[in-house]
Amino acid sequence: MKLLKKVAKLSKEEKYLLTCSYGPDSMALFHYLLINGYNFEVAHVNYHILEQADDDEKGIREFASKYNIKVHVLETHMPKGVNEEIWAREIRYEYFVKLAKELHIKYVLVAHNEGDYIETYLLQKNRGGIYLKYGLEKETKREGVVIYRPLLNITKKELENYCLENNIPYSIDPSNFDTKFQRNKIRHDIKDFNKEEINKIKLEIKEKNLQNLSILRKYKSLGLPNKINTLSLLFSEIKLEEFHLLLIYLIKKAGVFCPLSEGRVRNFLEIIKVKLANYREPLTSEYALYFEYGVVSIKKLTKLYSIKISSTNDLNHLFSINVNSKDFSIIKNEFPIFIKPAIEGVKYQKNDSTYKVNREFIAWKMPLSIRNAWPGVFNNVGTLLYVPRYQKRAKKGGLLIFDLNELIRYCQN
Repeated sequence: MKLLKKVAKLSKEEKYLLTCSYGPDSMALFHYLLINGYNFEVAHVNYHILEQADDDEKGIREFASKYNIKVHVLETHMPKGVNEEIWAREIRYEYFVKLAKELHIKYVLVAHNEGDYIETYLLQKNRGGIYLKYGLEKETKREGVVIYRPLLNITKKELENYCLENNIPYSIDPSNFDTKFQRNKIRHDIKDFNKEEINKIKLEIKEKNLQNLSILRKYKSLGLPNKINTLSLLFSEIKLEEFHLLLIYLIKKAGVFCPLSEGRVRNFLEIIKVKLANYREPLTSEYALYFEYGVVSIKKLTKLYSIKISSTNDLNHLFSINVNSKDFSIIKNEFPIFIKPAIEGVKYQKNDSTYKVNREFIAWKMPLSIRNAWPGVFNNVGTLLYVPRYQKRAKKGGLLIFDLNELIRYCQN
């Protein structure tokens, strides 16, 4: 039981989702959770790539049924023309995170071991590029779900021996021996490393991570981890590699998974140097990288909305009408009215003048991340009647009464 003392600490107060492939690593962790009385459910992905795929799924189900542990399985098939490793990794993590959210589980347990930690670093080294963390992190976040790796101090051999000593069933993925995959080639080479060589690599990883930490501390005053103030004199000295690291840090802290190439980072830095007032670059289907009046940040994209108001007495949680406003005459004969993002209207009339919505937003110096949510009042046939003026400090007396922060939260959910 010496192995158990090397497992990173877990809490009996939490419920966990264990990712299980039926390999010795995840099955050893399965057994560890059982004998220590942890509350958990199991998730497995059947890719149907290997001949033994169905047998692996069956083995997990049979082992779990003995102890009344619930098992969730994703059945999937690999499409043609994709990178098998990348595709499989994305499929499983998307599934694990989605499932954890559905089950209201905060922690997903992954059985990566010491070998995986070394392999990941050597892969990073071979590929080049910038990494926030070299090797594998014990804890990372993805869309608010914590990915936790409690076995990073334990070797593959120790886990296999643990399974054999405790009669725990498992299988070995034959593709692990196929050296056409770079990771497998590195894994094969690591087997020949002695303890001194392993410790040397661990020290190298530690030094690189300390260098990154030093850079993050240097630029913390720019607003990290939530933003980067490019108007600071300190930012004028930043190197491309440092800026790359800062962007990766922002993305991670926002809980977004999106790789950034050096070319993409260089292009973004050039845009900042041109000093555009507003720029947005999508990262995922839900998040974007914003550059707004000198500040870089990661924000969730806003969705469209449409709220019908039949009369001044028709109140809802987002908007109300101020009948005492000087602009009330614009809409008093137009009910029912619809409140939607003003950008859908393109232009509107006021005091016998025509105003273009986008030009008004620019004149008001409205941040780009707010523009898609900023409300306008439309009549029953879709004509834009009124757009409230954007001001950093809201003034009383406007026609439309609303809380901008609450509106943004509504548009991001």
